[in-house]
Amino acid sequence: MLKVLFVLKSVEYIDPMGIMLLSSLAKQAGHHTYLHVLSDGEMVDTLERVRPDVVAFSAKTGEHKYYLEANRAVKAFDKSIVTIMGGPHTTFFPGTIDYHDLDAICVGEGDDAWPEFLNALARGGDIHGIPNIQTKLNRAEDRILPLRPKKADLDRLPYLDRDLVYRSTRLRRFPMRSYMAGRGCPYPCTYCFNHAFRAVYRGKGRLYNRFSVERIVAELKVLKAKYETQFIKFYDDIFVFRYDEWLEEFAEKYPREIGLPFHCLVRADLLTEPMLLALKNAGIHSISMSIEAGNDETRNKLLKRNMSKEQITAAFDLCHKHKVPTFCNTILAMPGTGIKEDIESLDLNVRCRVTFGEFPVFHPYPGTELGRYTVEHGYFDGDYDRLHMSYQNESPLTCFSKKEKLMQKNLSLLGTVCLWQPWLRGITVKWLIRLPVFPGVLPRESLSHKDQDLSSPVIPNKHPQGHLRKLEPRTLQALRRESALYCPTRTRA
Repeated sequence: MLKVLFVLKSVEYIDPMGIMLLSSLAKQAGHHTYLHVLSDGEMVDTLERVRPDVVAFSAKTGEHKYYLEANRAVKAFDKSIVTIMGGPHTTFFPGTIDYHDLDAICVGEGDDAWPEFLNALARGGDIHGIPNIQTKLNRAEDRILPLRPKKADLDRLPYLDRDLVYRSTRLRRFPMRSYMAGRGCPYPCTYCFNHAFRAVYRGKGRLYNRFSVERIVAELKVLKAKYETQFIKFYDDIFVFRYDEWLEEFAEKYPREIGLPFHCLVRADLLTEPMLLALKNAGIHSISMSIEAGNDETRNKLLKRNMSKEQITAAFDLCHKHKVPTFCNTILAMPGTGIKEDIESLDLNVRCRVTFGEFPVFHPYPGTELGRYTVEHGYFDGDYDRLHMSYQNESPLTCFSKKEKLMQKNLSLLGTVCLWQPWLRGITVKWLIRLPVFPGVLPRESLSHKDQDLSSPVIPNKHPQGHLRKLEPRTLQALRRESALYCPTRTRA
């Protein structure tokens, strides 16, 4: 049997569920699995200790370049080690294998292809004729097999191999566990990979598949018994679509058999009061609903979100009514927009009383409709290898000036602060996003907004040493009046 080494760039606070599943599938086929985290030290030491037969990478665009660098280190250590990369990057950019010293890539789902690939290697068989697996040879000879159908019965998959990660990383001690109840999304959002994934799998299965409630509860019971667990975060693109029998069963069984607070994501235009109340009965702690863009034309024409501002505000008001904290994602710096639209997005977040929000800068991805749009319009040169992993980095698009990119980056960082203290909106938009370097606002954390002495707030000046100066009283009064216009609901709450 083979020794398989999975390589992970770094450990954050999200369980790497992809490699956890692949490890389970490999073990189920009789192979041994190991993990190396690149940020933990030299990979050569791990290669010396494990002497793997196979090294596997799962990559998103942006982080893929770190794995390609690791692949070069593997091949320098021992050319005979078989290396394979899967994940979104190779699914939508399979040409990766043509330019790098990988032995194989996995395109699409790997549930069946991955163990078949390992078993073929173990017995010295042919790896070039496996559906979903591409090699230099089968690409050169134009004999790539069609993708196999999507996995429909998810209950047949093994439980995630959390031991692979927990036994050697701090995630074991972090009491929030990640889980996905289903796969797929039927919506056409242009910035997301799901519409491209559907195109890859057209005619090969249902758009959406999910575990039974019984299976979810069974796996989470094992997880809870084995590891200290205080919170579950469901990472499904959309956790529930409607009030139905599945949700009714979940609301009954999850609190009785698991009984842990959880977080999930839904679309604002789908959320109804019966759905929210069922999720509350199940033990929901907080909920994600993405706005993505405050401007109607940007949101519905460019991004194809197809939801109105009224639907968005109604959903957030519903959560506020039932005291469910909200998380929101909103994209800045989209092609064809300006800082005016970005501020409009911030203002809609403030109006919705979002509890916590993130404001990532748009980055194009291969295979997505919006990624193609940026290339076709000359906003991006298609060099995905130079994309940064952080969405709060400077925009890679050429349609923005350096000044606009600075403002976008600052707003990306400061948007979250404005949701925490909405009165800072006016100061942020008029002053802070224009600073060459944003060293930060200094709120008095121990006091609430009502109790703070607002007579002398400070903002950073442009001095390179970061000295602070007070606002002029007339300027302060104007900013306070303007800020009140953008957070009337907060001041009443």
